[in-house]
Amino acid sequence: MKADLHIHSFYSYDAIAKPESILAAAADRNINIIAITDHDTTAGWKDFNELSKKYPVEIVFGQEIKIYDNNKLVGEVVCTFLKDKIKGHDLQDVISQVKEQDGLVSIAHPFSERRVEFNAFAEITNWTDIAIEILNGRSYNNRDNEMAANLAQRLNTPITAGSDAHTPFEVGSCYLEFMGKTPQDLKEAILHHDVVTNGKPSKMFYSLISGFGRLGIAV
Repeated sequence: MKADLHIHSFYSYDAIAKPESILAAAADRNINIIAITDHDTTAGWKDFNELSKKYPVEIVFGQEIKIYDNNKLVGEVVCTFLKDKIKGHDLQDVISQVKEQDGLVSIAHPFSERRVEFNAFAEITNWTDIAIEILNGRSYNNRDNEMAANLAQRLNTPITAGSDAHTPFEVGSCYLEFMGKTPQDLKEAILHHDVVTNGKPSKMFYSLISGFGRLGIAV
């Protein structure tokens, strides 16, 4: 089974992908499970719920959240397997809320040169159930993903992967492979280090066109 655990719909301010376009793309590319991780919002969950029966794709609900320390941006985390919206931007508070929902926190693109690198590692003392995203579809420099993979190996953390799609054209570019059928099987496979990453980053061109989302354009 294949799972893309980092996808943005047009409910993210910087994305242009309609929910149905995302689901259609996932089905066409044989991606069995997708995680909807819009920036700081759950506004798209209702649309995906309503559309889910039309496509052979399981949906995991989540958010990508910017983390601040003393009003300074120190990175982003992807929270998945959620039931309710996560509030706030303090790392420990976010982790606590996710754990209350039996969800999963993943450090997103921790060494991305195009975005703020994650600078709150010292705040995490227990990596047993905190994952590191070691393959991100918008980390165009191989160094970024390689450094993330090396760190995960050194810390012996769970790993995740995702396209970080902001357009439907990127869905499924990077994904996890696992044995199982359900989102619960996927979560357990991640926590038991029984997943394999696959795929490669998409074209940088898609980062440029996704910016049209700020103008209300969607495809």
